[in-house]
Amino acid sequence: MRVRFLVVLLVTGIVGCDTNPAEHVDEDILTRLQKISGARVTELPATGHFNRVFEIHIPQPVDHDDMNGPTFLQKIYVGHVGEDLPVVLETEGYARDNFRIRDLAPAMRSNQISVEHRYNGFSVPFPLDWQHLTIKQAADDVHRIVTLMKEIYAAGWVSSGRSKGGDAAIFHRRFYPDDVDATVAIVAPILFSDNDGRIEDYLSTVGDDSCGNDVQELQRNLLLKADSVATHIPGFLAWVNDNFDTSFSFSIAHRDVVRYAAVDYPFEFWSSPSHDCSTIPGSDATAEELYNHIVEVVDLILFYSDYGVDFWRGWYYQAQTEIGNFVLDTAHIDDLTGDLPDLASIYDFGHPLVFNPLAMQDIDNWIKSEGDRIILVYGENDPWTAAQFELGGGDVVKIINSGSKHETTLYDLNASDQATLTTKLTSWLNYGSIDFAL
Repeated sequence: MRVRFLVVLLVTGIVGCDTNPAEHVDEDILTRLQKISGARVTELPATGHFNRVFEIHIPQPVDHDDMNGPTFLQKIYVGHVGEDLPVVLETEGYARDNFRIRDLAPAMRSNQISVEHRYNGFSVPFPLDWQHLTIKQAADDVHRIVTLMKEIYAAGWVSSGRSKGGDAAIFHRRFYPDDVDATVAIVAPILFSDNDGRIEDYLSTVGDDSCGNDVQELQRNLLLKADSVATHIPGFLAWVNDNFDTSFSFSIAHRDVVRYAAVDYPFEFWSSPSHDCSTIPGSDATAEELYNHIVEVVDLILFYSDYGVDFWRGWYYQAQTEIGNFVLDTAHIDDLTGDLPDLASIYDFGHPLVFNPLAMQDIDNWIKSEGDRIILVYGENDPWTAAQFELGGGDVVKIINSGSKHETTLYDLNASDQATLTTKLTSWLNYGSIDFAL
């Protein structure tokens, strides 16, 4: 479990590299990265096909409309192969604790730059001024990183991301369409309100009536036996901390952890890659049986621990202001959840959150009218696919990966879909070395 720290640099301005691609081509890549003004560069062990790997903290303005204002350090990772090779720009939607090799770079044998999202992980300004957590400010972050890194990497660029990271890649393209040559967004949804009903509509039709009834019965059973099920959480927490050398804790009452999990259960069950209606405990299930099932379906640590609450803080703010959220029908359990506090009550952003529907309407209009050189990949059975982007007239390709869910990867695609993706990318990037068999 890492210790989080916050850093703020008070500077009078932010400048870029003092080099250009035509100069210093014989310099070591570490030397070139260290010339980025204000950057803190740490070399990490090489991994995968990368010759060198670096963690870099780069000063960014809290508000890109005020370049002389306060700044924060944004963390990025650079996987280096060669300065004459393309770059895969991986936009993360959340914190990024380590260098993770994503889908495209290995297939292209290319460089990879991963960008931690602002207001997540280490990339957090202090003091927190939440009004600057917007899709435009995040796109500005990425644009500045691209501008700096093109001083080193001048070949083709393709942006990519998964889920909220895929959204970040699309948002960046909307505001800076020429920063990269192409974009591959994987399982990226678009939601038009803070209570978008399309995912609930999907959940109400997936599976047969018998399984749907079993899901609802399980929810009620969990809520009715929440006190007894909650008695197993201390042992679970101790086991996690002992086996993974962590220090997770719950400030949320254990009983309420079980109740929140019961509310979220339908989405998590149908999102699970291995959901099986026959595994749902019946009405006569003991508290231990209910507990054993719920921890297999719902990640209690990720969603409700103190770590989890902090992890989702930035997402929650964006969901309630610009990027939207889905709503679940709870009419069948409202009689058992009336006193359950809204999870939103644990967050304090210093001002009321007001959703702006124009943000996603603008993104939707852009991708339909001006979107170009974009590939969208979705899992056929992923509930988030109910909120997929719709296409317009530009060169935008959508691939639905049969039988898969939110964990789908480019390596899961069938040969025909991989050929489509490869043909498009080689054309857009003018780069012919892409092989998913590597």
